[in-house]
Amino acid sequence: MLATIEEVSGKSFDYIIAGGGTAGLVVAARLTEDSSVSVLVLEAGPGNLDDPAILTPAGFGSHFGNPKYDWSYKTVPQPSCGGRSVVWNRGKMLGGSSAINFFEYHRPAMSDINAWEKLGNKGWNWDLLKKYFIKHEQFIPPKQDTELISPDLKEHGSNGPLKVSYPLVNCNLEKPFFEAQEKLGINRVKEPFSGNTKGSWLTPVTIDPVTIQRTYAANAYYQPNASRKNFIVMTDTHVAKVNLSKSGNGEMTATGISFLHDGKLHEVKANKEVILSSGTIGNPQILELSGIGDPSVLRTAGVDVAIDLPGVGSNIQEHTYLGLLHKIRKDVEDNYLTFDCLSKPEELAKNLELLKEGKGVFGTSISCMTFVPLAAISPDAETIQKQLKDSMQNDFQSGKLSAALKKQYEVQLQHIQHKEPSCELICAQGFFSCGSPTPDAKHVSLTVCINHPFSRGTIHINSSDPLEHPAIDPHYFEHDYDTQNAVEIVKFCRRLVEEEPFKSILTDETQPGPEKQTDQELAEWYKQNFFTTYHTVGSCSMLPREDAGVVDTKLKVYGTTNLRVVDISIVPLHIGAHMQATAYAIGELGADIIKGKLNL
Repeated sequence: MLATIEEVSGKSFDYIIAGGGTAGLVVAARLTEDSSVSVLVLEAGPGNLDDPAILTPAGFGSHFGNPKYDWSYKTVPQPSCGGRSVVWNRGKMLGGSSAINFFEYHRPAMSDINAWEKLGNKGWNWDLLKKYFIKHEQFIPPKQDTELISPDLKEHGSNGPLKVSYPLVNCNLEKPFFEAQEKLGINRVKEPFSGNTKGSWLTPVTIDPVTIQRTYAANAYYQPNASRKNFIVMTDTHVAKVNLSKSGNGEMTATGISFLHDGKLHEVKANKEVILSSGTIGNPQILELSGIGDPSVLRTAGVDVAIDLPGVGSNIQEHTYLGLLHKIRKDVEDNYLTFDCLSKPEELAKNLELLKEGKGVFGTSISCMTFVPLAAISPDAETIQKQLKDSMQNDFQSGKLSAALKKQYEVQLQHIQHKEPSCELICAQGFFSCGSPTPDAKHVSLTVCINHPFSRGTIHINSSDPLEHPAIDPHYFEHDYDTQNAVEIVKFCRRLVEEEPFKSILTDETQPGPEKQTDQELAEWYKQNFFTTYHTVGSCSMLPREDAGVVDTKLKVYGTTNLRVVDISIVPLHIGAHMQATAYAIGELGADIIKGKLNL
């Protein structure tokens, strides 16, 4: 049972977790394994438990813009993108964005995780994280290996709460996608969960193949444990601030949380710790409302400074995507399943029925992935690398680039030089582009994804009102390399569709269209039309304090004795992966840190 305001307001709990999203519910479930401690989770959104719109795989994407499920944040206008304001959809319920994502579940490259340790986070490396990737996963292998799927079970978890499987049905574009890439020197990866993601592969998804329902944080970590008397969850409670008092050593101690419920302000006290798990957008807002952050930001918003910590809300890094659009040739379109048919009511109804048997288009998922180095897709890779290195040096010498950011850029440059997989391409069976779909056609979108941006943004409060969304400014494409990266992947996609068997399947390109040929035209098309991929990190970066860090390797906020951040907002340098597997792993790892099981 979810708690009532009478059971929470004015009470004391050992641990208070602000945010019942992906990582927050993981932490709560693990801490409440000890029946002697009490844990309160405060979730700003509703519960939305057992909601068919969340559970059925057919519901993906339908939640966007619906205030019952989505916060519908917006960025400030982006000067480098013609003044665009980009919508950032985020899950508004127990389970957070794990309730509304597109199911893709996989791990990043080993080098992406090891980069965190290189930035001063001793112990935070692939060997550590892998244990927690495995801990949360319950991989349900296919009944038999196929030409497309041959998982190595040693690389997967089998006893975790989160059920993971491969899509129930192939859309039949998988093999052509892989074979066309092989013609261009990009080979298959048999088991990307090993830390080697370089090449093309199918990703598993967070769908239970038995119930054919979404598996996410709420039904994996909360509902199976909801009967625990020490696991208290309250929804529709908006955190206003963390309450702080000065300890004897000059640091601040979190004594509890003030929160809004039904328009009234309440307080709850923490006996041990306060843990922020409100995501990359919510965490910096809560910290700043509590007086922790850049003094200039706090004073402008009318908030008294408790801890001078300028890294709060900085170092924002965000993935983007946009699809090059083709139609499937009419004479072969019956061979392929795409989501286009769902625009027709009769086809939607038909496929909902087929899903009950694990068939039809809803049995497919967007699962064709390619992660490759720039050198694998661009003949100009060496020139681009040299330009990047020279610009970094010039920016540092001129003072435009800080010493802290230079450390991050140097790691990113090393990854490019060492041919780590820094570019992503997805083959999506349907319309995932700009413009409008062609009626009665089947579409294929080759989505160009920017995973390791050099641009850095900010998320800061504008006022002391906790209900006002913060100012989200990702500074999209302010670094030239991000634009070059997008253009090079677009040009690679154009070469890819000229290779068989793709060439015999697809018609001419409709987005961006043959009229756009120069690098500048392709760059403008991408910047004017891209979408967020909902993978924002960095606002509470785990870095040394002198490098604009917010939390240390124990995930404790600098200047505090008992305030931690546990979710993907602590990621200091972005990864080449969709984020949910990493979010669960950070939640599991964070819980062990809090329990004192790890000495980092």
